[in-house]
Amino acid sequence: MPTQLPPDLSIGAIFPREDPRDALVVRADLAETYKSLAALPEGSVIGTSSLRRSAQLKRLYPHLRFADMRGNVGTRLSKLDAEGSQYAALILAAAGLIRVGMGNRITAALSKKDGGMLHAVGQGAIGVEVRSGDDEVKRLLEKVGCERTTRACLAERSLMRTLEGGCSVPIGVETEWGRRSKTHRVATGVQPAADYDHMTGEAKEEGEEETDELTFRAIVVSLDGKQYVEAQRTQIITTREDADQFGWTIAQELVSKGADKILEEINLDRGIIQEQGGA
Repeated sequence: MPTQLPPDLSIGAIFPREDPRDALVVRADLAETYKSLAALPEGSVIGTSSLRRSAQLKRLYPHLRFADMRGNVGTRLSKLDAEGSQYAALILAAAGLIRVGMGNRITAALSKKDGGMLHAVGQGAIGVEVRSGDDEVKRLLEKVGCERTTRACLAERSLMRTLEGGCSVPIGVETEWGRRSKTHRVATGVQPAADYDHMTGEAKEEGEEETDELTFRAIVVSLDGKQYVEAQRTQIITTREDADQFGWTIAQELVSKGADKILEEINLDRGIIQEQGGA
């Protein structure tokens, strides 16, 4: 879904988010030996068709090599596990693996904390695009949409739109709602949030719930991984307007640190992007 929608179209709802993280999938015969990117032997080939992933990996794991990998989930896993395969591992979206019943192939979920990787804008979320003036459909979708997922994704999309990026630009994000003890709810009357973590997809610790504090992490990386700028902020987000403004603020911070220069350089390297299919 483009970050800038036509005037007569809008997002009607975004469903509860699946795990948005990237996932490391190690080849079947190596999976018991290597549990992380850092542990893979020097020269190991990682399959990915994403410039965002390869740029971050080049920055963090210079001892690894990277090769293009395309096809649906089943095709990619077959190429990975094939006899004589050049690939030691793949990087895929955790949500995609989970949704097709292959979550058991995930060797490690990657995040800023674990592996240093930030995911794509909107990854793991499914949105519904509707006609802007169709209030009846919007009311129906309110019953199935997730407001927290919507706010987080709107913040991410706002950042991407402000930076004039797209799926072919190495921009990584991570949004995570804060937590607090449920004893606070008892004292204040605040109603409980969902009982799982929207960032990890895992069950929360017993006695915890989400707050309106949203932590937003973002990175812009050069294609070779040698240049990058990062930003992180935490802010109370209670409306969609708050979320949109938050994404803009993070984008401006990235620009002030030099993201515009990195993006300008990337625009001059469009030939590389086209060769990789724009992914």
